[in-house]
Amino acid sequence: MASAEKPSGLVPAVAMYAPATVTDLKKGEVKRWCVCGLSKKQPWCDGSHKGTGFSSMPWTVPEDQKEYYICQCKHTKTPPYCDGTHTNLPEGVKERQKNCPNKGTDHKPECKLCTKCGWLPEF
Repeated sequence: MASAEKPSGLVPAVAMYAPATVTDLKKGEVKRWCVCGLSKKQPWCDGSHKGTGFSSMPWTVPEDQKEYYICQCKHTKTPPYCDGTHTNLPEGVKERQKNCPNKGTDHKPECKLCTKCGWLPEF
């Protein structure tokens, strides 16, 4: 398994506080897991990370299996699999965004993603 292409110090957006249940994958198929949290095709990459410093993570389906639980909070320690990190994440995310050093400069509607805290503009 490849490791997530999450550059040191960059914080992804949380796409969802729950895993995606993915079915109908074939052994050997290569998927690109969204690392940044911006993709509209979660949990897979759609290229939305461009310009953020993130890049997607290639993942080769290891076996034919009925279901895979793929992380959508982007904070798993076992990418791309969900490890349950999302259950304790919301309060930490709120605190990190509240205390972000870029809050006054990057937290504006034209900002794609604040990579210091994972803040996104309202859509």
